[in-house]
Parts: sequence; structure tokens; C-alpha cells
Amino acid sequence: MNQREVLEVLSEKLNNGSITRRQFSQAAALFGLGAAVKPLAASAAPAGGAIAAPLRAQAEGEVRFLIAEAFWADWHQYNSTAQSQRRVGQQLFDSLIQIESADFAAFTPGLAESWEQIDELTWKFVLRQGVTFHNGQAFGPADVKASIELATGATAEVTVTASRFVPVTVEIVDDVTVQLKTETPFAPMLNELSRLPILSAEDIQPSDDPATPSAGAGTLAGFPNGTGPFRLIDDQQNVKTMEANPDYWNGAPQIGTLVWEYIQDGQTRLNAFLAGQAQAIDRVPPEHLPVIEGTDGLSAISVTGFEDVNLWMRQDSGEPWDNVKLREAVILGIDRQALVESLVGGASEVAISNIPNGAVFATQQEPAWALDLEAAQAALAEAGFADGGPDLPLWGISGFLPRGEEVCEAIADSLAQVGFNVQLQITDIAGLIDGLFAEDKPGLFFHVSWSSNGDPHGALSTLYKSPGAWVGINDATVDSLIDAGAAATDDAERAGIYEELQAYLWSNVIHIPLYKSDFTVAHADSVQGITVLPNFDTIFRSATLAG
Repeated sequence: MNQREVLEVLSEKLNNGSITRRQFSQAAALFGLGAAVKPLAASAAPAGGAIAAPLRAQAEGEVRFLIAEAFWADWHQYNSTAQSQRRVGQQLFDSLIQIESADFAAFTPGLAESWEQIDELTWKFVLRQGVTFHNGQAFGPADVKASIELATGATAEVTVTASRFVPVTVEIVDDVTVQLKTETPFAPMLNELSRLPILSAEDIQPSDDPATPSAGAGTLAGFPNGTGPFRLIDDQQNVKTMEANPDYWNGAPQIGTLVWEYIQDGQTRLNAFLAGQAQAIDRVPPEHLPVIEGTDGLSAISVTGFEDVNLWMRQDSGEPWDNVKLREAVILGIDRQALVESLVGGASEVAISNIPNGAVFATQQEPAWALDLEAAQAALAEAGFADGGPDLPLWGISGFLPRGEEVCEAIADSLAQVGFNVQLQITDIAGLIDGLFAEDKPGLFFHVSWSSNGDPHGALSTLYKSPGAWVGINDATVDSLIDAGAAATDDAERAGIYEELQAYLWSNVIHIPLYKSDFTVAHADSVQGITVLPNFDTIFRSATLAG
């Protein structure tokens, strides 16, 4: 299920009174929609089939990329966390700085040629000259000011991206220089700026029409006007066609036409790929990898995604689950290695921390929490359940995570051997929301995930900080360490804070970390140079097309 479908379910439940507006925001944040996302009107939800229309004829020299997530969001770059929008937007927009490798502490120039931190609140950026937007407007410091102040919450207009920032104001020093000042010290500044598209100030400017809060609201939502390597030439619901930007500041891409097309069904994507109707596909399930790897002219790129797949535990459950030994019995009763090797596959990895493997500041935590049924039963007895564990409601979502149903079934079987009375419930998004928010609160553990951009702040603050969503743990130690980690501008100090926070979350078994997702993109060998990153970015600007 894609995020548009999640939003439709949440909106329907809000409109019929099944959930409150606060619960709507809580669930939206859980599913990556951003706490400030607006519900759909009852009539706004489009009728939709699960699978896109049949593939159209392909033009010569065109690269077609079939993706698994629908294009459900509009083009406003600051008002959703839709992964599909971000990935397509990266082809059309530029940010001040970029991340172009799996080293998420290594930033390269984008629309800024250089930058330096002046003090704990102030950053200086020297901007690139000679850059134009796709509509011919010249890029300059006014665009940086309008974009960053809108996106970070420094203006009156509410944006989803502001939840990741502290307010940032921008001073225009001269024609090529700006200074960014944060309201408070903010250590993830560069990481967050690397995924913040710069928009045209003319598209953002307030409107004189009192009935329209911002001229930019409609302009930004309607059509993308970026400075990026590709520009959109045809905008269909399931197909986004773009062409190389001949005036791109870093040289025109070698791929002349790039098409991103939504095909939800994995087998359909594979069939089209094998037939030569597409040159790249994503979210390749592990069972398809042998076919691709065994076919001449096809290759696959697999990375371990910055995506925490956990059993998120309802933190308002009270007794007996406030006993850490009971939670230890759960994690010791799950064969996380077998889940990765036998079910999820690909480049998935067992979680080493509550921070994604490979992300900045992530370190291997101890104990490793490997499967140990004897130790699990001992922990269960120490928690006061020597004769068998309490009821353990476990909820999974059909069609949400790869092999999700099978993973939940394997976990349920293993925990039953420990002695828990596992009540497995496989449901859809609507059922999961009922499990979260129904008056009798039938759910306890939920098999869901959250992705990030390589810096721990965004995910940790969303999932562990109180007050907030049901996953907030209302723990003063966690809250203070999260705040300290965001405010510490010295890397060594910040690393120490996150080491302490990881150890605290891990040893107290606050939620049950399972694994980090596989993300695989397959491509024809005629297409070389695609960059696939663990934050799910798929970059075509430096790719080449043979023949």
C-alpha cells in the first residue's frame, strides 16, 4: 500500500469520526506522511486501481524506470514526505549541497559552491552563478531566502518540512552570498539542507488576493520549476516524463528522455524489464534476483536502506509491559538473523542499534540480542511469568512491507515457543489504525517501519520523543538526549550523546529492532552510472545510455 492509500484511509476515518484529528496526525507521522499533512476531502480521493495502465510504446533513446510507489502527492516540495515525490523531485530540483555517495557525512557542492559555519547559529553559503530555473528565471540569493524560510517554519505558512528543522532565517549579504541563522543550535543542518529543494522566489511570493494565502501554494503544487538536471515535459497520474536540461550548470545529462512510471505489482515490473520495455525497476523482491542475475545484459544494485523495521510497542500499554525483562523475553525469542537470511533477503541486515545501520553515529550495541529460547524463558520467569507469558497481540500489515506476513508468522511461531500467548492479526492499513486507536486498544506490537536520511535526528525525534505519537515513550532521559543530540554542534560531543542514547534505548528494549530493509534497483547493462543510495535516492544525472 502506498502513502496516498494510507492518507485516504486516515481521511475517511477522520471524516466519519473513527479517529480524532490528533490521532490522524499521529498515524500520519507513523506512516511517513508528516505530522502537518492535511487530510483529503471526502470527494478528493481518486478512484484507483492497484496497477497502472499498460505500458505505452517506448521512444528510441528513452530510459524507462518502473517504480513501486504511486505518485500520490502534488508538486509542492515542502508539503509531504512522499518518497516518490522526493525521488522524482531530485531529478528536477537542486539543493544547496548534495549527498552523492553512501557516506552521509560527505557533502558536495550543489547550488552552493562553498559553505562554512561562522558560529553555532550561523552558516555562510557562497552561491553558484549562471544557474537558471527551467522557466528561464535566473537563480539567486532571493530564491534561497524564500525557500529556506518557507521550508523551515520561519514564516507564518505551515509546511511539513518544518517538522525536521528549527526555524532558519536568511540574510542576503550580496549577489552571491547568504547567511543562514538558526533559531537554536541545530547539528543536522547540512544533512537536512542536502534534501531541501530550492524553489523560485517568484513562485513562492505572497498573493495580493486575500482568498489565496500564497500564490506559491497553487504554483508550487501545480508544476515543478526547478534548476535540476531534468525538466518535466509531461505530467500524467502514473507517468512522469522528463527531458535532459540542456542548460544544466553541471552539464546536460546524457540520457535525453527519462520516464518514471508507477507499476505497483512486482511481477509486472519484472516482466516488462525482462521484455526490454523498461531499462530499470526498483523494489526488486529477493525471489526475483536470481532471474535478473541469471539473465545476460541485466544487473542489480542492492543497498541496505536507512529504514528501521521494528516491532513498535504501544508505549501506553502499562503493566505488565513496563517490565524490561518481559521485553527482553520478546527480543531474545526472535531469530532476527533468520528473518534476514530466509525471508527478507537482498541487502537487508539485522539491526545493530535503534539508529539505521550505516547511518551517522550508528554503533553496534550489546548484547546482540540473538535468538536464545532458554534465556528468553528465563527472562519471562524473572518478569513473573514462570508458567507462561501474557497475551501478546502482534499486528502485521498485508502489502506494506516485503514479506511482511511471513515475517510476522515466523515471529509469532518463535514467541509461542518461548511461552507467550501470541495473538497474530494480519490486517490492512485501516485495520492497523483501528488496532492503534480503537477504544479497547487491541494492538500491542506492530510490524512497521520508518526511513531516514542518514542522520539520526529526524527518526529519533519522531519515534521516541514525547509528547507526540503513540510511539513516544514519555521518558525524560530519552527526550533530553534527543534534544542534546540536535543541539550539539561538535561532532565528537554529538557522537558521545548518541552513543549514550543508543545504549539506553537498546538496553531498555524500547521497541524491538528487527532489521534494516533491502533496497534493490535492477537495470539493463546499457544504462550505466545510476546512483542508488540507502535513503532510497535513485540518481540519473550522471548515468549514460549505450546505443
